[in-house]
Amino acid sequence: MVFAATRNTPAVQPPYIRAGGPQGAFAGPALSQPRRLPMKLNFKALIGPAIMAAILGANSGAAMAEDWPKVIRIGVQEADGLVALRASGQLEKALAPHGVKVEWLTFAYGPPLVEGINAGAVDLGTVGSTPPILAQAGSAPEVRYVAYSDPQKDGYGIVVAEKSSIHAVTDLRGKRVATAKGSQGNVFLLQALRDAGIKITEVGITFLSYSDARSAFERGDIDAWVVPDPRYADVELNNHARTVLRIGQISVPQYSFYIAARSFAERYPATLRVVFDQLDKQEKYALAHIDETATLLEQGTGVKAPIWKVAIPRAGWGTHYPLSAEVISAQQKSADLIFDNKLIPRPVEVSKAVVNIGHD
Repeated sequence: MVFAATRNTPAVQPPYIRAGGPQGAFAGPALSQPRRLPMKLNFKALIGPAIMAAILGANSGAAMAEDWPKVIRIGVQEADGLVALRASGQLEKALAPHGVKVEWLTFAYGPPLVEGINAGAVDLGTVGSTPPILAQAGSAPEVRYVAYSDPQKDGYGIVVAEKSSIHAVTDLRGKRVATAKGSQGNVFLLQALRDAGIKITEVGITFLSYSDARSAFERGDIDAWVVPDPRYADVELNNHARTVLRIGQISVPQYSFYIAARSFAERYPATLRVVFDQLDKQEKYALAHIDETATLLEQGTGVKAPIWKVAIPRAGWGTHYPLSAEVISAQQKSADLIFDNKLIPRPVEVSKAVVNIGHD
């Protein structure tokens, strides 16, 4: 989510392509007397197909874990933890012994990043709950979930002007609410409305880019704005916006997800584990050194340090893999919500888009 142009990291504009993206237990005959074994043993037949499959599976898994790409292309949005990891340089050091180079690519928000992964222009990125659901429903079927963050609590809000008459979600009936199309704000808003007993048809939802929404908010052209950090912190500090609801207050937990191309996730799980292990370390460091991290992020993004000092403590820090049953269940509820509101053409089964890259 690019709030201001990120330095030395040009935005990616690839030519996106729409792409579709037996065992049995060994049971030998009872022997009544010793048999002479052949000079050349049939190893597979001797140990049985089930055991052989297990051996081959273990060997192939070991080979996969040792397979490393020449480069990993990582897409970043301004508010995600990958920005701090990029600025630290620690990932490059961790992957260097394996001969892996790192390329960082900047995206304004989730949907273009998803398309980049689906088209093969990006290997890994992080998005909110909505983009991978839309991807699985048809727009980018090659995208897979590989890791997730701690549940989001305070880093995404529905805000109104300081003197607005809106004080609760129930006051949004008949009002104009802006959110970025295909962003996590879509699910946040839909769930907030459902929790409050409001039909989607009772609210005037407007899809605007973050920059356009900011301008519309300042002019009073919209009544409420669903906005994530660091823009959320910015509009609070500089426009005195008032929060009606934060994302952690809705009934279904919302996570940020790390997504990868299916082929990359299945071939290079060890590379992804290194990325996430380094990311988790960096995020723990960021929380323990907020002032230092805020300065680092200001240098890397152009967003002022005071804004980051508000945003950093309320981000969904912490990176985990593989996806737990609890996380998959929460994401399935969000997918069902999107389908119920006719925003995707068919229901999706989230678990089918998950790749288990191993344990942390």
